[in-house]
Amino acid sequence: MLKCGRSRELVASAFRRLGIFAAIATALACAVSPLPPPNWNHPEIALSWPEAPEPARIEYMGVLRNPADLGRKPGWFERVKNAVFGTEPKSLLRPTAVARNAAGVLAVADPGLSVVHLFDLDRREYSQIGEQSASFLRSPIGVAVDDSGSIYVADSVLGRVFVFDASRDLVAELGEGELTRPVGVALDPSQEHLYVVDTIECEVVAFDLSSGRAVNRFGRRGVGPTEFNAPTYVAVARDGSISVSDSLNFRIQRFRPDGTPIASFGLPGDGAGHFARPKGVAIDTEGRIYVVDAGFENIQIFDPDGVLLLPFAGPGTGPGQFSLPGGLFIDSTNTIWVADAFNRRIQVFRLVEHAP
Repeated sequence: MLKCGRSRELVASAFRRLGIFAAIATALACAVSPLPPPNWNHPEIALSWPEAPEPARIEYMGVLRNPADLGRKPGWFERVKNAVFGTEPKSLLRPTAVARNAAGVLAVADPGLSVVHLFDLDRREYSQIGEQSASFLRSPIGVAVDDSGSIYVADSVLGRVFVFDASRDLVAELGEGELTRPVGVALDPSQEHLYVVDTIECEVVAFDLSSGRAVNRFGRRGVGPTEFNAPTYVAVARDGSISVSDSLNFRIQRFRPDGTPIASFGLPGDGAGHFARPKGVAIDTEGRIYVVDAGFENIQIFDPDGVLLLPFAGPGTGPGQFSLPGGLFIDSTNTIWVADAFNRRIQVFRLVEHAP
């Protein structure tokens, strides 16, 4: 009997060791196996605008829907944790705004899930602000991220901008009692200002990043210069000029940093250069202005004087097509990131060297 008991113990011990070795081997295999290419810069189809025989000026690069599109493989322990605890990261549900910093962190505001998705494009890592770390978020609709990793989140329901540091800890709140429905946000590093569009109050508010105080505001309801009707998004050019999407006035207004008007362009209509529902606005390194139109479901590129240079994309669910797009962001490499809200994804494009 003692010998049989001892034999059973030896067999059990051997199986335990085999299990440990199998786990280690699996983890090592995952560690050394090559990573799949990321989907955000490996398009499944070649698309460019304008159509041939004209030279390409905008090229489609790919898509981001969830952490798998980073081209990452979850490690063995991560897979076990996900299986046991059901903590599989969520895919995008209703992305409305996107921003990227120089360190390769892409932030995506998703009011559908009440979270901000964070994609580290260089490290191929994913995290999020929301749920456990910031369960108070109700409608994170606008986002900006600076080069230190701080993240600025406009919550349109709570009426303020929440500031998180690079560790995802809440460090400040901007605009309490001063904002009604903040939507678009944009950073001006040279001025150390954060510009916030308040769609209900029809104004743009500039916050000093050091003190957190509102240092300037401009705009009111109307149709004249420096007047808005449901403004939504904002962008800052390299020269410090500010472009605001004046959505229900069907135009883009441009301002100096102090709020002095420079120019405006746009008219309602269904032709090229007109607007149906202008939303996201961004500016490339040469000062060209890109405007997302949620009605046309495309993007139009203008020069600083409002002359149409090129429209691209269109409605649909395929690559290079949009369904109710919202915000967009253009980084220092002229990569164009677009929040394709109802298609539940970020679409990525790039400006070709010989751009207009």
